[in-house]
Amino acid sequence: MRLPVFVGAGAMTTGMLLLGGLLATELNPMPVVNVDAMEIDGASVLSAPLPQVSPRPQLAVRVSRPLDSGDWHLAVDGHPVALAASARGAELRVKIPGPLPLGSRHTMQLTAGAMQIRVAFQVVPPLSAAISMHLYRLRVDAPVSVAATIRFSRAVADRAQAQAHLTVTGKPTFTWRDAQTVDVVSTGFGLSDHAVVMIDSGVDAADGTRSRKFQSAGLSIPSTLTQVVPGRMVQMYYVNTDDGRASLFAHLGQIDVLSPAWYDANANGSITGYARRDVIDAAHANKVGIIPLVVNKDVDPGVGHAILADPNHRAALCANLVNEAKAYGYAGFQLDFEQILWTDRDLLTEQVRDCAASFHTAGLNLSIAVIPRLPGDDSATGSLLNYFRQWSGAYDFAALAKAADFLSFMTYDEHNGVTVPGAVSGTPWMRRALDFSMQGVPPDKATIGLPTYYHDWTGVGRLTSSSYADAMILAQQHGVTPAYDATEEEMHFGYDAYGAHHELWIQSTDTLRRKLPLMYEYGLKGISVWRLGFEDPSFWSLIPPRR
Repeated sequence: MRLPVFVGAGAMTTGMLLLGGLLATELNPMPVVNVDAMEIDGASVLSAPLPQVSPRPQLAVRVSRPLDSGDWHLAVDGHPVALAASARGAELRVKIPGPLPLGSRHTMQLTAGAMQIRVAFQVVPPLSAAISMHLYRLRVDAPVSVAATIRFSRAVADRAQAQAHLTVTGKPTFTWRDAQTVDVVSTGFGLSDHAVVMIDSGVDAADGTRSRKFQSAGLSIPSTLTQVVPGRMVQMYYVNTDDGRASLFAHLGQIDVLSPAWYDANANGSITGYARRDVIDAAHANKVGIIPLVVNKDVDPGVGHAILADPNHRAALCANLVNEAKAYGYAGFQLDFEQILWTDRDLLTEQVRDCAASFHTAGLNLSIAVIPRLPGDDSATGSLLNYFRQWSGAYDFAALAKAADFLSFMTYDEHNGVTVPGAVSGTPWMRRALDFSMQGVPPDKATIGLPTYYHDWTGVGRLTSSSYADAMILAQQHGVTPAYDATEEEMHFGYDAYGAHHELWIQSTDTLRRKLPLMYEYGLKGISVWRLGFEDPSFWSLIPPRR
């Protein structure tokens, strides 16, 4: 646009150009020019009532005829801005000194020959976007999908215009939540592929600004979804049983962390335990880290409260655990405080903070086993509300993750002693539990729990549990063939014995193989398995050697 020369008078109006110089031209001849273009950060000064610019804005001016260097003058907020000696010709390009404070308003006066131009502007950052990516709804033997969320720093002017500047590899589908946020699901990836999101500069914002930089993000698809590759942690829980010991000694090279259930925490903060020297020596010899569990004695909420409510008892527990770890060469401890009342949630968090400080000073690892939750658990009714109040409600996941080295999510017992028969760890439930419970938890500070046991119901509240081998013996004894549930991705069968009908659900190697993609989907640290000796013997095909 060519701006004619005219005399401006009166107070400056936001976004209005005040031009002057005709009278001065008559008295002291100066070059008379027209302004063909004037842009700040690429936007015309006439494009918005109050141009919005970056903290280090750039001015570009083009006039109708060349000027000498002395014919250009620039001031910001009344302070002269030094122009390069080469500032001559029909164009001026200059960086305004900065950075200018975000949200601040300024005036700029430019003299170009006989013309004077004054404009106001406000400092805002250029439009940008935050890009997050993750694997989406992974399933075994299916193409990989990737989800991305792109959130612009401000509302875009036109969603179609913004989307035209987005490139997502694969076969993307775009869904706008609002004028700032678009979700993308892209399909068709294979193992070891790389997904990329790219945003070109030039996305228009609703406030008249636009993006100025190219942005991108990428996500590598794992080479496998059905094995726990080295680098992802394999934590195996252990109890002192013949089957547990046999499994441990047969697979020491496939375990990263051994967590024996050896210790109780007593009401006064003391600990009692029954460590096994042969297990400790074997683990150390095979470079397996030992992080034993410590449980509130008898899983008693009263014992838990007695420890948590008394700062002296909390301190004593931390000190006793540190001393025990040093005595036996443990890598740390995992708190397994269960059946803690939901009203003791903050106290449990304080216990973890206290112990984390003591452990980290001693070079030890502190983790905590936690029971996941679903949305609405705190407002349920009946036995489900009681379960929240007496079991799952005690864990402030985000706060615990800030203090502890990692959380072991017990993503099992979906159906349990207070429910009807059903999957021990159905895949849809596990995904819902992680979606809710992982909020505020860094993925690399969490593991997914996998069960290797069965639950056998004869009614609500009548439940027994044991190993995969025992489940197969029951199926054989009663002449039934376990059926695969494709939704839950779990095995089950029913049988009658001693006048009662039984419903039994259990994981096999194949169903656990189908759970492993969840670890990659959520980017988790690894797996935590309850327990050694209960597993399908072929389970170990899912765990490549660790060393």
